[in-house]
Amino acid sequence: MNRNGLLAIAVVAVVLVASLAAAMMLLQESPAEDPGDLKLTVVDDREKSIYFADSPQRIVSLGSSFTEIIVALDEPDRLVGVDYSGASIEGVPENVIDLGKTSSLSMETLLSLEPDVVIIWNFDMYQSLIADMEKKGLKVVAYYPKTVNDTLSTMERIGDMLGSDASALVDSMKARVNAVVEKTANLTDEQRTRVYLELASKSGQTTGGGTLSNELIEMAGGRNIFANGTGYWLANREDVISRNPQVIVVEDSSLRDNQYFIDTYSATDAVEDERVHRIAAGTLTTSPRIVEALEDLALWLQPELFGEQT
Repeated sequence: MNRNGLLAIAVVAVVLVASLAAAMMLLQESPAEDPGDLKLTVVDDREKSIYFADSPQRIVSLGSSFTEIIVALDEPDRLVGVDYSGASIEGVPENVIDLGKTSSLSMETLLSLEPDVVIIWNFDMYQSLIADMEKKGLKVVAYYPKTVNDTLSTMERIGDMLGSDASALVDSMKARVNAVVEKTANLTDEQRTRVYLELASKSGQTTGGGTLSNELIEMAGGRNIFANGTGYWLANREDVISRNPQVIVVEDSSLRDNQYFIDTYSATDAVEDERVHRIAAGTLTTSPRIVEALEDLALWLQPELFGEQT
């Protein structure tokens, strides 16, 4: 074969190798599934698109808030597994598997449920678990609502994923929220009631600014005495007394009875005026019961505005 023939063969070979390499790269970059063949796209709080052939019928919910939303949407029969915090929620069918704590759940048990989707909190601590579930072929939708509006939006998004219209429920909740905020929005700092909040769900810690609980206090016409802090921490007794709350609110799941707060904070206006209140556990969170928490707080913090006398 002459030199020109060999050169031509070499060129063809180079082109073929380059084409093969390009094809391999495209295959590696392609999504695991072709969304063009699927009907439903869900974008979660990771801004990741998850594709479904149809609305998921077998759901594992690893978050009591999400479980409550699914029950409120009248779709509890789609639940096949929940975490420990959702197992006792009213409306969850008895045959639903309690998977225990999310951080220590059995992957083998989870896979045996053959869920169409796993709904989970988009917490940093769960990212390796999420990656492991996806590696095993599970579809995972991760949410992290942090505000009242986020909660309402998450309800709508879960409703859309289930093919269940959440608009009536969400509209009703918005109306109740607005009914409170319309009365409290223009209160001055002096008119706002000073509040100390103690969360049994956070092992007796209080909360600072930037949290859902703080937002609810402000919407209800209150002023969190620790709003200048961030996150959650165990409040010092002397700090609480020095900031003199007019109302003390504690989750009713607390092991501390009202007498504890009366004795511990006897020097505060809250105790002197008998304004120590216990709020239903699980309402100060991103669930449909968030409006109940807001309405309870509004009654306690601004009784003149909401028709209740202290």
